[in-house]
Amino acid sequence: MAASGQRVFNVGILMYPGVDLLDFAGPHGVLSHVSYNNNPVSPDHVFDLRLIAAQEDITASDPVTVKRHISIHDAHEDLDSFDVLIVPGGPLPVMQSIIDGNGPEYRFIKSYINDSKNDTRVLMSVCSAAFILASTGILAGKTATTHSLALDGLKDICQEATRKFGGNPTKVMKARYVDAGLTKSGMRIITSGGISCGFDASLYLASLKTSESASNFAAMVLEYIQPV
Repeated sequence: MAASGQRVFNVGILMYPGVDLLDFAGPHGVLSHVSYNNNPVSPDHVFDLRLIAAQEDITASDPVTVKRHISIHDAHEDLDSFDVLIVPGGPLPVMQSIIDGNGPEYRFIKSYINDSKNDTRVLMSVCSAAFILASTGILAGKTATTHSLALDGLKDICQEATRKFGGNPTKVMKARYVDAGLTKSGMRIITSGGISCGFDASLYLASLKTSESASNFAAMVLEYIQPV
């Protein structure tokens, strides 16, 4: 619980069958250790983290089964309350099936992108989930990254999205994470590289919403040394 007057940011982590374990558990673990008082024993948490899924039980690709906190339907009804939406990655065939199937996860992401009630939102992808973001056209004219072994695939999807939706080309680069800046509606787009890069992107997100010192303290609690 944050102290009076200090904002708690609502974070949704979108789950689906086949999601990579560290892609969602990494950001969840990092953000759960961010506090205003830098007190790991009695923290006043900055982020309220909720797992969003169509299914009550989600089996990750590893496989590990976890329970959702909120259904996609209920999250959609309360869409503008989410300050941050994190989309973790998974095996590329799973990413492609989400894109091609236009299922509840894909529709939820598009609704979040199109929602204009909260102009300080953040949309963050981890690893291969950048493919999903790219397919919506949201990365047009921006810089993005994904797993280093999937950069060419991301370029292909970005080019396909440009042909479909128009707009400027996307610059795809190898990086731990990329802050692509703001959309016209004011939403910030962050894409991260593969798996452990989600730790770095989450610490960066924490620094944006609180302070660099709070982010650094969380990294210290996690005993995580960020790559230079």
